[in-house]
Amino acid sequence: MKKKSDRLSPPERRSQLIEATLICLMREGARGLSSRKICAQAQVSVGLLNHHFSRQEQLVAAAYEESSRRHHETLRARIQADAQNQDAPIKTLVSCAFEEDIMHPDQLRAWVVFWSKTIDSKMMRATHDRINERLQSYLIEVLAQSLPNCAGDLRVLAIEYSALVDGLWLDWSLNGKHQSAELWQTILNQWLDRTLALASAPVPD
Repeated sequence: MKKKSDRLSPPERRSQLIEATLICLMREGARGLSSRKICAQAQVSVGLLNHHFSRQEQLVAAAYEESSRRHHETLRARIQADAQNQDAPIKTLVSCAFEEDIMHPDQLRAWVVFWSKTIDSKMMRATHDRINERLQSYLIEVLAQSLPNCAGDLRVLAIEYSALVDGLWLDWSLNGKHQSAELWQTILNQWLDRTLALASAPVPD
Protein backbone atom coordinates (compact mmCIF):
# COMPACT_ATOMS: atom_id res chain seq x y z
CA MET A 1 0.00 0.00 0.00
CA LYS A 2 1.32 3.43 -0.89
CA LYS A 3 1.94 5.95 1.82
CA LYS A 4 -0.40 8.91 2.07
CA SER A 5 2.49 11.17 1.04
CA ASP A 6 2.80 9.16 -2.20
CA ARG A 7 -0.74 10.14 -3.19
CA LEU A 8 -0.33 13.90 -3.07
CA SER A 9 -1.70 15.94 -5.96
CA PRO A 10 0.83 17.96 -7.99
CA PRO A 11 -0.01 21.24 -6.18
CA GLU A 12 0.25 19.49 -2.81
CA ARG A 13 3.55 17.94 -3.79
CA ARG A 14 4.93 21.30 -4.88
CA SER A 15 3.83 22.81 -1.58
CA GLN A 16 5.54 19.98 0.28
CA LEU A 17 8.79 20.58 -1.59
CA ILE A 18 8.61 24.34 -1.07
CA GLU A 19 8.04 23.84 2.65
CA ALA A 20 11.01 21.48 2.85
CA THR A 21 13.14 24.06 1.04
CA LEU A 22 12.17 26.79 3.48
CA ILE A 23 12.98 24.57 6.44
CA CYS A 24 16.39 23.70 5.01
CA LEU A 25 17.21 27.32 4.19
CA MET A 26 16.14 28.64 7.59
CA ARG A 27 18.11 25.92 9.31
CA GLU A 28 21.32 26.03 7.25
CA GLY A 29 21.18 28.98 4.88
CA ALA A 30 23.05 28.43 1.61
CA ARG A 31 24.29 25.04 2.83
CA GLY A 32 20.68 23.92 2.98
CA LEU A 33 20.20 24.59 -0.72
CA SER A 34 20.95 20.98 -1.59
CA SER A 35 18.68 18.62 -3.49
CA ARG A 36 19.75 15.82 -1.21
CA LYS A 37 18.92 17.72 1.97
CA ILE A 38 15.63 19.07 0.63
CA CYS A 39 14.55 15.62 -0.52
CA ALA A 40 15.52 14.11 2.82
CA GLN A 41 13.41 16.74 4.58
CA ALA A 42 10.46 16.07 2.27
CA GLN A 43 11.10 12.30 2.25
CA VAL A 44 11.00 12.10 -1.52
CA SER A 45 13.45 11.14 -4.25
CA VAL A 46 15.61 13.59 -6.17
CA GLY A 47 13.84 12.43 -9.31
CA LEU A 48 10.51 13.56 -7.89
CA LEU A 49 11.98 16.94 -6.98
CA ASN A 50 13.33 17.36 -10.51
CA HIS A 51 9.95 16.37 -11.94
CA HIS A 52 8.24 19.32 -10.23
CA PHE A 53 11.16 21.77 -10.35
CA SER A 54 13.50 21.10 -13.25
CA ARG A 55 15.85 23.92 -12.21
CA GLN A 56 16.99 24.93 -8.75
CA GLU A 57 16.13 28.58 -9.31
CA GLN A 58 12.50 27.61 -9.93
CA LEU A 59 12.35 26.02 -6.49
CA VAL A 60 14.12 28.92 -4.79
CA ALA A 61 11.86 31.45 -6.51
CA ALA A 62 8.80 29.50 -5.40
CA ALA A 63 10.14 29.37 -1.84
CA TYR A 64 10.81 33.13 -1.91
CA GLU A 65 7.28 33.78 -3.14
CA GLU A 66 5.78 31.51 -0.48
CA SER A 67 7.81 33.04 2.34
CA SER A 68 6.75 36.52 1.25
CA ARG A 69 3.10 35.47 0.91
CA ARG A 70 3.04 34.14 4.46
CA HIS A 71 4.68 37.30 5.78
CA HIS A 72 2.19 39.50 3.94
CA GLU A 73 -0.83 37.48 5.07
CA THR A 74 0.36 37.54 8.68
CA LEU A 75 0.68 41.33 8.56
CA ARG A 76 -2.79 41.71 7.06
CA ALA A 77 -4.33 39.39 9.64
CA ARG A 78 -2.66 41.22 12.50
CA ILE A 79 -3.91 44.59 11.28
CA GLN A 80 -7.44 43.31 10.70
CA ALA A 81 -7.55 41.80 14.19
CA ASP A 82 -6.43 44.98 15.96
CA ALA A 83 -9.69 46.78 16.68
CA GLN A 84 -7.95 49.61 18.56
CA ASN A 85 -5.98 50.88 15.57
CA GLN A 86 -8.39 50.47 12.68
CA ASP A 87 -8.00 54.16 11.81
CA ALA A 88 -4.20 54.01 12.08
CA PRO A 89 -3.02 50.54 10.98
CA ILE A 90 0.57 51.78 10.76
CA LYS A 91 0.60 51.64 14.58
CA THR A 92 -0.20 47.93 14.45
CA LEU A 93 2.37 47.37 11.74
CA VAL A 94 5.07 49.01 13.84
CA SER A 95 4.08 47.36 17.12
CA CYS A 96 4.27 43.82 15.72
CA ALA A 97 7.36 44.31 13.54
CA PHE A 98 9.66 42.19 15.70
CA GLU A 99 7.21 39.58 16.91
CA GLU A 100 8.38 36.04 16.25
CA ASP A 101 5.72 35.14 13.70
CA ILE A 102 6.50 38.34 11.76
CA MET A 103 10.28 38.53 11.92
CA HIS A 104 12.52 35.87 13.43
CA PRO A 105 16.34 35.89 13.24
CA ASP A 106 16.32 32.35 11.79
CA GLN A 107 14.55 33.71 8.71
CA LEU A 108 17.66 35.70 7.88
CA ARG A 109 19.41 32.55 6.64
CA ALA A 110 16.71 32.01 4.03
CA TRP A 111 16.36 35.64 3.02
CA VAL A 112 20.10 36.06 2.48
CA VAL A 113 19.88 33.21 -0.03
CA PHE A 114 16.88 34.80 -1.74
CA TRP A 115 18.49 38.23 -1.96
CA SER A 116 21.84 36.92 -3.19
CA LYS A 117 20.14 34.96 -5.97
CA THR A 118 18.47 38.11 -7.34
CA ILE A 119 21.87 39.43 -8.43
CA ASP A 120 22.47 36.89 -11.21
CA SER A 121 19.10 35.22 -11.81
CA LYS A 122 16.51 36.94 -14.01
CA MET A 123 13.82 34.71 -12.54
CA MET A 124 14.78 35.62 -8.98
CA ARG A 125 15.00 39.31 -9.90
CA ALA A 126 11.49 39.19 -11.38
CA THR A 127 10.22 37.40 -8.29
CA HIS A 128 11.87 39.97 -6.02
CA ASP A 129 10.47 42.89 -8.00
CA ARG A 130 6.97 41.41 -7.84
CA ILE A 131 7.23 40.80 -4.09
CA ASN A 132 8.63 44.28 -3.45
CA GLU A 133 5.94 45.99 -5.50
CA ARG A 134 3.23 44.07 -3.66
CA LEU A 135 4.68 45.04 -0.28
CA GLN A 136 5.14 48.70 -1.24
CA SER A 137 1.56 48.89 -2.53
CA TYR A 138 0.30 47.50 0.75
CA LEU A 139 2.43 49.90 2.80
CA ILE A 140 1.07 52.83 0.79
CA GLU A 141 -2.44 51.58 1.49
CA VAL A 142 -1.69 51.36 5.23
CA LEU A 143 -0.05 54.79 5.29
CA ALA A 144 -2.89 56.42 3.35
CA GLN A 145 -5.40 55.09 5.85
CA SER A 146 -3.24 56.09 8.82
CA LEU A 147 -2.16 59.53 7.59
CA PRO A 148 -5.11 60.93 5.60
CA ASN A 149 -3.80 64.51 5.86
CA CYS A 150 -0.20 63.74 4.99
CA ALA A 151 1.12 66.12 2.35
CA GLY A 152 4.20 64.04 1.63
CA ASP A 153 4.77 61.35 -0.98
CA LEU A 154 3.43 58.12 0.51
CA ARG A 155 5.52 55.97 -1.82
CA VAL A 156 8.68 57.62 -0.50
CA LEU A 157 7.42 57.14 3.06
CA ALA A 158 6.70 53.46 2.34
CA ILE A 159 10.24 52.98 1.02
CA GLU A 160 11.61 54.75 4.10
CA TYR A 161 9.63 52.46 6.41
CA SER A 162 10.56 49.21 4.67
CA ALA A 163 14.24 50.22 4.47
CA LEU A 164 14.28 51.05 8.18
CA VAL A 165 12.53 47.82 9.17
CA ASP A 166 14.82 45.70 6.99
CA GLY A 167 17.90 47.44 8.37
CA LEU A 168 16.78 47.07 11.98
CA TRP A 169 15.88 43.43 11.44
CA LEU A 170 19.28 42.73 9.90
CA ASP A 171 21.06 44.49 12.75
CA TRP A 172 19.02 42.63 15.36
CA SER A 173 19.57 39.29 13.63
CA LEU A 174 23.32 39.83 13.30
CA ASN A 175 24.11 41.69 16.51
CA GLY A 176 21.27 40.96 18.91
CA LYS A 177 22.99 37.87 20.35
CA HIS A 178 19.63 36.36 21.30
CA GLN A 179 18.52 39.56 23.03
CA SER A 180 14.93 40.70 22.90
CA ALA A 181 14.21 43.20 20.15
CA GLU A 182 13.28 45.94 22.63
CA LEU A 183 16.02 48.36 21.53
CA TRP A 184 15.28 47.90 17.84
CA GLN A 185 11.54 48.20 18.49
CA THR A 186 12.16 51.48 20.33
CA ILE A 187 13.97 52.91 17.30
CA LEU A 188 11.03 51.97 15.09
CA ASN A 189 8.57 53.48 17.58
CA GLN A 190 10.53 56.74 17.43
CA TRP A 191 10.20 56.73 13.64
CA LEU A 192 6.44 56.32 14.03
CA ASP A 193 6.20 59.18 16.53
CA ARG A 194 8.14 61.51 14.21
CA THR A 195 6.07 60.47 11.21
CA LEU A 196 2.75 60.99 12.99
CA ALA A 197 3.91 64.37 14.28
CA LEU A 198 5.00 65.56 10.85
CA ALA A 199 1.80 64.31 9.23
CA SER A 200 -0.35 66.21 11.72
CA ALA A 201 1.67 69.43 11.60
CA PRO A 202 -0.11 72.37 9.93
CA VAL A 203 0.96 73.13 6.39
CA PRO A 204 2.75 76.52 6.25
CA ASP A 205 1.12 79.26 4.21
